[in-house]
Amino acid sequence: MFFAIITLSIFFFVSGIYLSNSKTNDTVDFLSSTYDSQKEPLIQYLSNTQEVNSTNSQSFFKKIDENGTYLTKTIQTNNNEYVSLAIKGNQYYLYFIDEEGNIRKEMFIESGQVSINDFVFFNNTFTLVGQKNGKPYILNISDMGEMNWSLVINFQGALNSIKNTSGSYIVGGWVIANGNSQAYISEINLTGKKIWENMYGRDREEKIVDLVIDNNRIIASGTSNSNPEKQNDLLILEYSREGILIFSDEYGYTTFHENPNSITQDNEGNIYIGGYITTLNEQEWKGFIMKISKDLEQKDTIEVEYFETLSIKSLSRVEEVKVYNNQIYMLGVCVDNWPDYDLFLRIINPNGVLIEQKIYGTNDQEIIYSFEILLAGEILGTGQVKDSNNQVYPLIIKTDSSYSIPQKEKP
Repeated sequence: MFFAIITLSIFFFVSGIYLSNSKTNDTVDFLSSTYDSQKEPLIQYLSNTQEVNSTNSQSFFKKIDENGTYLTKTIQTNNNEYVSLAIKGNQYYLYFIDEEGNIRKEMFIESGQVSINDFVFFNNTFTLVGQKNGKPYILNISDMGEMNWSLVINFQGALNSIKNTSGSYIVGGWVIANGNSQAYISEINLTGKKIWENMYGRDREEKIVDLVIDNNRIIASGTSNSNPEKQNDLLILEYSREGILIFSDEYGYTTFHENPNSITQDNEGNIYIGGYITTLNEQEWKGFIMKISKDLEQKDTIEVEYFETLSIKSLSRVEEVKVYNNQIYMLGVCVDNWPDYDLFLRIINPNGVLIEQKIYGTNDQEIIYSFEILLAGEILGTGQVKDSNNQVYPLIIKTDSSYSIPQKEKP
C-alpha cells in the first residue's frame, strides 16, 4: 500500500487533470465527546428533557462513545434539529442531533436482512430506501417511529437515493432485469403506490447512485461498465417528470474508473457531481468535481464545463456535494499515511475557482459521509472514527462560520 501511495503521488503531481468523453450489535452505556470528559448513562441522557449545555458554541469534533456504530446520511428537519442515519451492525436507527452535537434521542428503524442507504423527511414522516431480502425497499414511518407503509419492488436490486416532490417521492438505484443490472428509477405517491417506473440497461451493469429533481426534470448520476474496457464510466440520465428518458450519456477515461457519490444543481440548473476516480487496480484513488451544462436535452453528448481531480493529500474522495449561496461545498476524506484518514472541506465558485480548503483530523482514522450547512455558514457533518484498536465510533463535527475547528486542523 505504501508503494501505491508513492505511485499515486508521482502520477498526480499536478493540481488537476481534465478527462475527455469516452456491522455488530454492541451495548451502549455512555455518551461522551472530545471536549467533555464527563459521562452519563445513555438511557438517562436520552430521556433527559432539560437543555444540554454546549461544550463549544462555535465548533467541535465529537467522538461519541458508542462502540460499533457510525453515522451516514444527515438531513435538517427544522431550525435546530438534524437527523442522522445510524448503523449498528445489522440494526438501523435515526439519531436526532442539535446544533451543539448533542444526541437528543434515537429511534429504532429496522434490523435483519435489510440495508438503508438514504432517507428524506416530508409531511412529518421519514421515508427510507435501501434493500430488504435482496430486493429494492421503501419504508415510511411517522416522526414517532410508527410504520405507515412499506413497499418491496419485485426485482433483485437496491435503492440508493430518494428525493421528495410536493406530493410524491422519486427513488433511484438498480435492479436485475433481462439477466443484467439496470439503472432503476420510479415515482411513489405518499401512500406507497407506484406511479411509474423506468429501467435503463445495456449489456452489463448500469446503476443510479444519486439524483436531483426540479419542476421540469430529474437528473440521475451513476455508473456504467457497458463499454469495451468493461470499466466504470460516469452515467448521466435525464428524465421528464413523467418518467420518460430524454437523455443518456457516459463520461470517462480509459485508464480510470469514475465513481460518483453525490449530485446537486444550482439555481440556474447547472449540475455538479462529486466522487472519486480510481486506477484500474483500484488501489489508488483521487477525488473529483465536475460541472455539466444545464441544457442536457439539447445536446447529443454530455457537455462538461470542467472535470477536475483534487490534489488533497495522496488519496482522496468526495463524499457529498451541496450548493449554498452560489458556492459549491464538498466534504470528503483524504489520506497521506495509511490508514490515517482525515476529513477535508473544499469550497469553490461555480467556475471551479478555489475559495477555501480545510483539512481536519487526529491520529485516529476519521471518515465523513454527510453534512449540512447551517444558517450562519457553519458545517455540521457526521461519520465515524476508527481508533488504534480498530474500534468504530460515531463522529459529529461542526466548524465555526470561518470553517475552522481549532486544534483539529491539519496542513
